[in-house]
Amino acid sequence: MRDELSAAAYRASVARSLMKCFAEWGRMPPEEWCESIYRLPNGGRFKWDFAPYSRAMFLSMFDRRTIETDFQLYSRGLKSTVILLAIGFVIDQAPRRILSLWPSNGQAEKFSKDALCGELFNTTASLNYLGNETGRRTASNTLLHKSFPGGLIDLFGANAPGDMRRAKGSFLYADEVDAIGMETTDEGDQLAIFSKRADEYADAIRVFASYPGLKGFSRIQAKIDESDGNQWFSTCVRCGGEPFVMARPLLRYEPERPETARLECPRCKAHLTDTERYVMAHKQGFDCWKPAREFRGKRGFFGNAMLWPHPVDLQKYPGGFLQMIAQAEIDAEKSQDPPRAWRVLVNTVDALPFDPASENETPPEWQVIFNRREDYETAPAEALVLTAFVDVQVNRLEVGWFATGEDGQMWGLDHATIDGNTKALDVWRTGLCAELKRTFPHALGGRMKLDMCFVDGGWAAEYVYGFMQWLAANPVEGVTGRTRASKGIGKHGHPIIDRVWRTIARNLKGYHMGTWEAKDLINQRLRMQPDEAGVFPPGFIHLNKNFDEEFCRQLCTAVPTLVFETVQGQPEEVKKFLNEAHFKDEALDIAVGNLAAFRLRRWNFDAKRQELTVDPETEKKTETPEPETFSVGRSGGGWRL
Repeated sequence: MRDELSAAAYRASVARSLMKCFAEWGRMPPEEWCESIYRLPNGGRFKWDFAPYSRAMFLSMFDRRTIETDFQLYSRGLKSTVILLAIGFVIDQAPRRILSLWPSNGQAEKFSKDALCGELFNTTASLNYLGNETGRRTASNTLLHKSFPGGLIDLFGANAPGDMRRAKGSFLYADEVDAIGMETTDEGDQLAIFSKRADEYADAIRVFASYPGLKGFSRIQAKIDESDGNQWFSTCVRCGGEPFVMARPLLRYEPERPETARLECPRCKAHLTDTERYVMAHKQGFDCWKPAREFRGKRGFFGNAMLWPHPVDLQKYPGGFLQMIAQAEIDAEKSQDPPRAWRVLVNTVDALPFDPASENETPPEWQVIFNRREDYETAPAEALVLTAFVDVQVNRLEVGWFATGEDGQMWGLDHATIDGNTKALDVWRTGLCAELKRTFPHALGGRMKLDMCFVDGGWAAEYVYGFMQWLAANPVEGVTGRTRASKGIGKHGHPIIDRVWRTIARNLKGYHMGTWEAKDLINQRLRMQPDEAGVFPPGFIHLNKNFDEEFCRQLCTAVPTLVFETVQGQPEEVKKFLNEAHFKDEALDIAVGNLAAFRLRRWNFDAKRQELTVDPETEKKTETPEPETFSVGRSGGGWRL
């Protein structure tokens, strides 16, 4: 090469390459690597300006004074992105052994495919060799294990005890820690074991992240309480007063108009637009985190969804992200199960643990339910599906009839008591069959026949089994094929009906009902009121004059509540009674059984409406006689207690 300029340029280029190749690890500052080397899935560069609050979270992991870093953030709050950036920097600039813990192996594999490979390795040129685009795996590169010069990354599921026995690493990352069970298996608490994997390293990095779950059981909340508890403070762009934490309780909007949503400044009471919220969260610098406690080695970051950095479609939401939150509040209020809907907002938007005590309301006032009974002799036109539930007692069968509409409204039609020793077969074969063959007049002209009936198989499974066997061998029109056994499950989170045909007791086949979930929902529906125009909301429970005072009292007796006891790592719900003098709750069980029976199938409401529509001039109306063999007491005549 004779051109001196070209030769000099070549020598300088080689020198720079050699210096880079033999430079010590970590020469590039971590935050600079994120903006210079890392590439987003769309090929663009990452900028801290997009979510300024995330920068301090990232740098805390590389602060040698920090023993542990905890993130309690709202859902989609970029905590996973911050972790990906840290993992990418470590692999590329400062190799070490990385361990990652997830609630299950399935979630670990999903994180490996979608996040590690999809959003880090395959998008960043210096990390492409760790990607798995072709799907081929080797001993050093699988979904749950990847090795690289100077280190490795192993992913574990907390549902596989023992996998971490020989694992060790100096960078520990546990995500969704509130979904990791607290039970102690033969291996012990998995989260505690995971934290021990870095004890031999003086420069260990430990990171725990999640949005919270239940109050009193939230692991991430406990860790934040042990940390310095940083929160993001913003200054009002209107008054410039003392900084405050933006939060959902400051949201203001007109009823049923979420597009008017504004954030109220607690200092000057100005109503701030979503644009102003964004400026306050993202344009006021990187140092807006303020600790609640003295720093003692553990640094925690708590942030709610008012820090939301993602773009919003203004065609759909003219009010921006604030309108989205307002709409979510309105939807939760109108939900058929408001407490569960509100829990989603509290956990994923407010980033706060849900307090079960907020559900521990006093029961609905039975006098109010009794006084608002209606006088209808026929099922209204909106009631399309007829269900029944049989509650089994030692000396009687309690049968409750409800008709349910397309919007979930329930109309109580009748309640009957079939007297007799329930060990006797005739009580079932004659008395119960005669009751279940009843029909009820309908406003559309036809008569309602039984669509689905549940028989309680929890206490008297042997007798229910005998009846079901006899019913299968001796078909009864309108009863056989429409009667199923059921058993209540008092367990937190169990669905009202799981639609799984299974053995529920001994040889008895049937369905499991989530009684706690059903009772929560029924209590909420009993508190509903019609609007000013007299229109009943979806899910409203109607009762006619056939239901007496005692039925209404029992309907409002039991209140599901949470007690802070750990059973196999999970909180259990138990029944709490308002008054020991009224501890019987057959009426509430009947309402639960009818709700579950209706939800067992997906009904064709148009077909049901057509089936019940009859021309009164051409249709003969027939009445089903009452059974003569057994005494059937109506609730209007008093309950047999």
